[in-house]
Amino acid sequence: MGEENNLQTEQDNLQEQQTEEKATFTKEDVASLIASEIQKALDKQNKKNEKEARKQKSLENLDEEQRAKAIQEQRIAELEEEVAKHRLLSTKNEIAKVLDKRGLSIELVDFVVTTDDEDECIEKIETLDKIFKQMVKDEVNKRLKSTAPKNANTQKETLLTKDAFKKMTLAEQQQLYVTNKELYEELSKK
Repeated sequence: MGEENNLQTEQDNLQEQQTEEKATFTKEDVASLIASEIQKALDKQNKKNEKEARKQKSLENLDEEQRAKAIQEQRIAELEEEVAKHRLLSTKNEIAKVLDKRGLSIELVDFVVTTDDEDECIEKIETLDKIFKQMVKDEVNKRLKSTAPKNANTQKETLLTKDAFKKMTLAEQQQLYVTNKELYEELSKK
């Protein structure tokens, strides 16, 4: 059930990315993308077939008892691999919840979860959280310390008198009206 939710989430994320990108592809681009995906699928299937062939070949020279034992060992290894995958998915699910509670993006789950040990992953989250908060704090402080940009209009305001306003062309007065209506109205009073 959790694996289905993860797959659905991944599909939703992929669809969002595709709608955001809105790229235009030529027929050749589409054909090459399809060909590469087909090649990937074929390669994956070939590897699976080769693995199965190796298993069968290793079983050929064994007697019935040895063959049964080897098949049982292979099945145990496959089940252990499935259990490990399940543990990893379960850990990712739990760590995603922890990330969400801490206000961190759940997209970080793939970077944090490297083993199925939840305690180790939570330690990584704590370290990541401290580093992230410190980086945000440093950036905020850096931006707060910087001076505000000087506005060209504020410099004109301090230098502009009624006499200077009267000497301005109509285009300049109109520009002042557009940029600073209050100052225009103040200077245009008689």
